[in-house]
Amino acid sequence: MTDTALESLLVVETGDSVAGAYAGKLFADYGSEVHLVGGDPPLLGRNFFDASKHRSGPDLLSDADIVIQSSSTGPIESMYEPSLPQQIVLRISPFASSGPYATWRSTDLVDAAIAGHLRLSGSPTREPLNGVPDITHMAAGITGFIGALAALMTRARTGRGQIVETSHQEVVAALHQFSLLRYTHNGAILNRMGNRYSGPGTPIGAYECADGWIGLAIAQIDQMERLLEVTGLTYLLDRDEVDTIYDVMTNQELLDEALIPYLRTQARTDLVELFQALRLPVAPISTMDDLLADPHLEDRNFWESDTDGVRLPGPPFRISDHKWSIGPKQKKPSHRSGDEPLERLKDGPLSGIRIVDMTRVWAGPLAARILADLGAEVLMTEVPWTRTPLEVPQNLVDSTRYFPDDDPGDQPWNRNGFHNKYAINKLSTVIELDKAEGRELFAALVPKVDVVIENYAPRVMPNFDLSESALRELNPDLTYVTMPGYGRSGPNSDWVAYGPTIDGHAGHTALTGYRNEIPWKCGIAWPDPTAGLHAAAASIVALLDRQCCGTTGQTVEVAQAETAINMIGQHVVAFQLDGPRKRWGNRRPGRAPQGVYPCKGQDRWIAISVVDDASWLGLCEVAGWSDLKQLDVDQRWERHDELDARLASFTVDQQDRSLMVALQTAGVPAGAVFDAADVVNDPQLQSLGFFVPLSHPVAGTHVWPRFAARLELTPATMRRAAGTMGQHNEYAALELAELSRSQYETLLKQGIVRTEPPR
Repeated sequence: MTDTALESLLVVETGDSVAGAYAGKLFADYGSEVHLVGGDPPLLGRNFFDASKHRSGPDLLSDADIVIQSSSTGPIESMYEPSLPQQIVLRISPFASSGPYATWRSTDLVDAAIAGHLRLSGSPTREPLNGVPDITHMAAGITGFIGALAALMTRARTGRGQIVETSHQEVVAALHQFSLLRYTHNGAILNRMGNRYSGPGTPIGAYECADGWIGLAIAQIDQMERLLEVTGLTYLLDRDEVDTIYDVMTNQELLDEALIPYLRTQARTDLVELFQALRLPVAPISTMDDLLADPHLEDRNFWESDTDGVRLPGPPFRISDHKWSIGPKQKKPSHRSGDEPLERLKDGPLSGIRIVDMTRVWAGPLAARILADLGAEVLMTEVPWTRTPLEVPQNLVDSTRYFPDDDPGDQPWNRNGFHNKYAINKLSTVIELDKAEGRELFAALVPKVDVVIENYAPRVMPNFDLSESALRELNPDLTYVTMPGYGRSGPNSDWVAYGPTIDGHAGHTALTGYRNEIPWKCGIAWPDPTAGLHAAAASIVALLDRQCCGTTGQTVEVAQAETAINMIGQHVVAFQLDGPRKRWGNRRPGRAPQGVYPCKGQDRWIAISVVDDASWLGLCEVAGWSDLKQLDVDQRWERHDELDARLASFTVDQQDRSLMVALQTAGVPAGAVFDAADVVNDPQLQSLGFFVPLSHPVAGTHVWPRFAARLELTPATMRRAAGTMGQHNEYAALELAELSRSQYETLLKQGIVRTEPPR
């Protein structure tokens, strides 16, 4: 019999995409027997993707528990249909198998364009800039993995398999942090803002030091106060245009004109040590050499070596009783599936599972929201200060654009669209954990839940007297999920860590930038959503271990930095085998030409990728270049500058959408660089029911993106808008904690339980 749920699985992977390869890698490294069948899997980083897999013939397809079918640049040509009632088929492609884009072609650059991410990266005075190569496909891989795990939970409970489908476009559109809600709430369009994360607040970006680069992400008033003090810039508060510190935090030019010269005189190591000592979010921007020699990763024994001696990233998440290892696995005898009726899973595969969500900001709330979308009852146990103050300054409203019609109203804490997005499907109770009575109430909830998930720094839960061991005394079967930035051990374990600082430290920024220029921050803080996706997956793996093998009481640790390194695993391998790679900007070796070109209108662009001779001929046909048809890929690469100039002179007179359609009709991967309005109104996403309207009693009705993987029998559901602050206090205290009414009323009077922020 198996010790873990995934050890009983035979997984067959077919196709040629990074997304499918990463989904297969996750199954293989966490215990499944995975076979590559046919196809032409990614060459770059093959050691990374395939170290734990077998290579076989197609005869295994009919016996597989899971078939992963993927396509890199086009639709899946011949869709495999399940051969057994219990078989699960996972399909991943650029666009869905239905809808107006079903036959279109794409690349990671085109994915980012059509799904609205490309609009957020680069200089506002230059063409938009692609982020880390292939990261959109890696995100599709982990999303597909979650969908397949959810289908496994359905099978474990009902005995039924099903088809799971996701697309690059849906995944990337789902992973906007706040750019889409700014549009749906206010009609505001967020665009790229330079060498920084695109969004409210400053400094949040890449800054040059005397001997390298750092990433800063100052997001809170107290952090800004300490930054101004330690850098000697408090005089900025005396400027005529500054009324409050918010004015400095929202004026990038004002701060940068003083901060940039100061940082350029400072040594990187000294800055990082000083700022972290002051609890300021900062990290070095690492090269690949820096990453492979990082002392924190060495202390955590993160790196693994394959048979060729190439160092491979270690586990993207760690589960206490579920082994992760590099190397091919053999299937073990499986456990019997259950026979629950599908009707009991009407809310999703995790129906009946209760989760306490203590997370904040983006990564953790996203993980818990995915679990809620998949049917779990998720109870947010909020501390009173995590939403907004009682009164929100207008300059904060204007800079964030989170509040409907830019109006915070009488209850800004319930009108904040950023909170409401990640609280969909969740319940809300507010507990003052700083007080003993609040901790007692929380402790009374723990025996009634299956999972606790938090993303605090490692010191916080013990400081609340709610350490992992204390929670286990209350509920030995509890699955405990923790999401510290750098893990719970190692010299960086207590560092203040946000996605925009981790992306540089984890190597993302070093891979990004205009051609042959400086390192550049992506407009999206990818370590946040990818950590959230991995935490959701890890939680389901632990729940499957409980369902299938009776393994309870597991601890899941998702170190955001280690997850982020896995997102560039193929590039880490390529660096070791081939040496440093240039920053290619929007170009990509093997594709020629590829770039982002101007179109008619203000800041309108189109991404074009020529991936083969057929797409080159298609481009020549649309552009009228009969004189260039004979060029092969090597010649096109050598003449890339010339071709870029000719393309730009052609596209500048074209309307982006009509040119996109013309090129796609000719077989050329191309995508208009969509803004938030384009994404929300995209006909392909509309055909898939991707955006779902929900009505909130205080914030009104808005559309929200659903979970990006579609399960045929037990789909994720959008059941309720976000709970208002403390809306479910009585449910938590009276039903789950089983307090008396008088005890509950006492907690209300003391402010231990509340429905609004403190004064």
